[in-house]
Amino acid sequence: MLAATKTFLLLIFSKTPLLLALVFSQFIADAQQPHKGADELLQQIMHKEHIPGLAYAVIKNGKVLHMGTLGKAHVGLNVPVTKETTFQLASVSKIYCAMLLGKLFDAGLLQPQQTLGNLLPQSPQAWKAITIQQLAAHQSGIKIADFSKATDSKGAFELAAKMDMEYSPGTKEAYVSSDYWVLQHIIETVTGMRYFDALEKWVLQPLQLQHTFVNNPKVGALTDLDIVPGQAQEYHWFKEDSTLRINQMWFGATGYTAGGIYSSIEDMAKLAAVMDAASFVSANTKQLISTPLALADGTPGHFGLCLIVNKDYQGHKIVEHSGGPALADFVRFEREGLTFIVLTNNRGVYPYLAKSLATLFIKGLKHPTVPDGY
Repeated sequence: MLAATKTFLLLIFSKTPLLLALVFSQFIADAQQPHKGADELLQQIMHKEHIPGLAYAVIKNGKVLHMGTLGKAHVGLNVPVTKETTFQLASVSKIYCAMLLGKLFDAGLLQPQQTLGNLLPQSPQAWKAITIQQLAAHQSGIKIADFSKATDSKGAFELAAKMDMEYSPGTKEAYVSSDYWVLQHIIETVTGMRYFDALEKWVLQPLQLQHTFVNNPKVGALTDLDIVPGQAQEYHWFKEDSTLRINQMWFGATGYTAGGIYSSIEDMAKLAAVMDAASFVSANTKQLISTPLALADGTPGHFGLCLIVNKDYQGHKIVEHSGGPALADFVRFEREGLTFIVLTNNRGVYPYLAKSLATLFIKGLKHPTVPDGY
């Protein structure tokens, strides 16, 4: 039965967007009711961490097992979270970057081992050997600049190019966003489109993801933002005075590769499902996502294509990312074919929600430990 389902998905993905939309509609409709234990567990965490609202999904081998929504998307307006509520993903936005890169690889517009010297001849000499894959795995050594001064990706590239290198490419890995500002400039250069426009063309529209947006902030004395349909208000619990306050995170349009995508649990579940199927992007791209890139000396790395790869989490291999922290939490257990996604509207919670949810579905898995200070 499973093989037949996979064959059907492979066939249907090659047809029209309308057929794809119908498949996904049934795909979501077939999901079971939210797991009672999941609701109870997450409600306990919400109470403990002062999380106003969240949405979650459990996906197994391309099928949604459970999807649930809890609490309020907007406290002041008393608006409940729904499957279409859009949450700030912060660094989990890199999942969308991984899928876009995969499509560009498959189309031949980019290749993982292409270098900056080849793609951007005006790059500093120290950058010329850096590959796309090294950028996506945080191994470039490019020092972070004050990207708030840039109004477009070309400007961000030029700011970074003036900085000294942190280390020689491929000799270390460091989780900094400078890699992704440069990566965005490359994507915009080869596609001739703004990043989010390219994401819409290559990923959002083909998959009929209708609840994924950016807000293009212009921050100053007055802050201008695009309206994001169904957006959950972001909050933070201030322990010193036991108060929940509105607490926004802004990501400029020059760095949407790194963060700033708003998406719903429905869209994120669809994305996780096509990642399982390896039909929307090639098996090679799926392998790049789930395989950590080794350093130049052969030392094992911790990042695949845009995502973190942990080969031994309580004896399990997981592919994961969090953002905010805990505005978004995504983890896939490779051997089990299980993906857990939790989206919330409280910035500042340690990202343990998805792994806690996993304990209900994976026998013997222990609850994660939250570090002191959270």
